[in-house]
Amino acid sequence: MKTIRIDGVIGQAEGEISAAWVREQLPSNGTDAIRVSFHSEGGSVFEGFTIADIFRAYTGHKVAAIESTAFSIASYIPMTFDEIEVAPNAYFMLHNPRIKLEGDDEDLAKSAGMIADLKSNMVSAYAARTGKTPEQIQAVLKEETYFNATDAIAFGLADRVTQTPVRGRAFARMDEMPFGVVSALFGAGLGGDKGSQKGSKMSESTPVAATVKEIKSAFTVLAKARPDFVLDCIERALPMASVAAAAAEEMMKESEALRAENEELKARISAMESEQTSPAEEEEPPAEAVAKAVEDEEKKEEAKARARGVRPVAKGTSGRPSASARWHEAVNAATSECRGDKMKATALASRRNPGLREAFLAEANTR
Repeated sequence: MKTIRIDGVIGQAEGEISAAWVREQLPSNGTDAIRVSFHSEGGSVFEGFTIADIFRAYTGHKVAAIESTAFSIASYIPMTFDEIEVAPNAYFMLHNPRIKLEGDDEDLAKSAGMIADLKSNMVSAYAARTGKTPEQIQAVLKEETYFNATDAIAFGLADRVTQTPVRGRAFARMDEMPFGVVSALFGAGLGGDKGSQKGSKMSESTPVAATVKEIKSAFTVLAKARPDFVLDCIERALPMASVAAAAAEEMMKESEALRAENEELKARISAMESEQTSPAEEEEPPAEAVAKAVEDEEKKEEAKARARGVRPVAKGTSGRPSASARWHEAVNAATSECRGDKMKATALASRRNPGLREAFLAEANTR
């Protein structure tokens, strides 16, 4: 048995399911059995009628498998099949034919007559399949009615329910669908909830649980309507009041997460500051050692001078203070500015008095 998959919008545009494409999929001998799976939200009424005519003319045994959605004109096509099976979470959706109209009053009058003919053909097909009266079918079409698997069997739209649910595919009008349909199709669960019973109109259904559109419109800013948040609310069948509480809880979680991140960031900054300051603290002992080494060197030079009988004088021959006196004076002045740091004071004195330290050492070694 050959399997054909009608998955997507019915029409002639690129990527859509066209009558020409369907004709190409049929076995060339025209008699082999076929199984056609449906995952379609509908589309062009005219293209759908053409596809239905193609299947009606095919003489081989035909099984239609509604695996997720058979909405609008896609629900009409299976009426031409020998057998129709439906997944436990799949849905039919039936409504009056709709087409875009334009033109003057005469054009619109012709279009109205054409729509009436399309509707009459649809009513006849659904009635023949289900055994319902034309009046019953007209009421169903008028109310844009959803049928879950159980209702489809009871109404006569399908012959049997398969064993395994099939996860649906997102499409454009999904936001306008009743909660129960979305939950069943995209959760791959079972249908039959109050929000999707036959007679519930897409534009007027008032399910207990919130719809995708309601959640998104109400909490776009509060909870950012993330897909996982919306899906969680749908799977839990939350009414709007509970969705609000869930959104508030979501915000609290986000706030706690941000607070934790801030605390962690503060801790990291503190650690970095400690790492930056500790090396300087560790350098202090070497600085003192260097300063002491400088001072020791100076004392050694003075001691050598004394050993040779040279006595440092307070003033030179010119009457100026000796290099030794000027050097010690410069270091003492710098020490006060450097808050007692001998190394820094020595370096500062040397920078301020180029050559003085060398003069001081030379003087100490001069007779």
